[in-house]
Amino acid sequence: MKIGFLTPYNHLPSFKKFVESNFECIDISQKTVPVDYIFSAPNYPGCLVTNKVVEQAGTNKVVSPSTGLNHIIANSVDITSIKNDKILEEITSTAEHNLYLILKLLRNVEPRHQASDLTLGILGHGRLGKMLEKISKPIFKEVKIKDINYGDTDFFKEVDILSINIDLTPNNVDFINGEYLKQFTKPIFISNTSRGEVVDENSIMNGLWDKNILGYATDVIKEEHTSKVSILKVEKHKNLFITPHIGGTALEAQEKAYKHVITKIL
Repeated sequence: MKIGFLTPYNHLPSFKKFVESNFECIDISQKTVPVDYIFSAPNYPGCLVTNKVVEQAGTNKVVSPSTGLNHIIANSVDITSIKNDKILEEITSTAEHNLYLILKLLRNVEPRHQASDLTLGILGHGRLGKMLEKISKPIFKEVKIKDINYGDTDFFKEVDILSINIDLTPNNVDFINGEYLKQFTKPIFISNTSRGEVVDENSIMNGLWDKNILGYATDVIKEEHTSKVSILKVEKHKNLFITPHIGGTALEAQEKAYKHVITKIL
């Protein structure tokens, strides 16, 4: 079986050894082969994807070592991902990056704060929310949990740092907006490792300038897979920190995710 890779894999020694012993691998990450060719050629049944895919045809399979699929536009193509798979319990990279963003806020925004005197609020208590809760409890004064439709009634009153960990669905686009933020009774820090689309970025910028948001650290922005430019990239603010969606890119995390998703199509 042949498989084309739209994302590099040579930096993953264990995965490279595994995949090249099972497939004939074609690396098209450097665009040595036209992207649309991988979808139209019947002898390339699989494709590993991390960037946006526009061209698609036939019945070829798209393989993505990720949980979110908003970077793939391939409506008529079968997509294999790792969403809801048990292997995710072993992948802690994004939760660790989430904690890093929070601590970055506390150390880079003046005045600096110590976590042991602050309350962390986790919005979204799925896999990543639970992981963040586990690693954060020894660090913060208190960790409070809330989901979109339920949670601690004191959440908005006591939280000092809001961590956004909800899934992206059609119903929660711009869920974190001006009206939502008005519910907090004091200025807060915000960290986002969910998706850029769950946040109204104009409200984030307004909150930063009005000082109702003390700092915003995010690994995701709106339209990051398109040519559109996020307002977060246009308006500069000293208390705004953006990392380029690297939460899940720890070496060990990639090894596990890539190998697992390829195993699913063997």
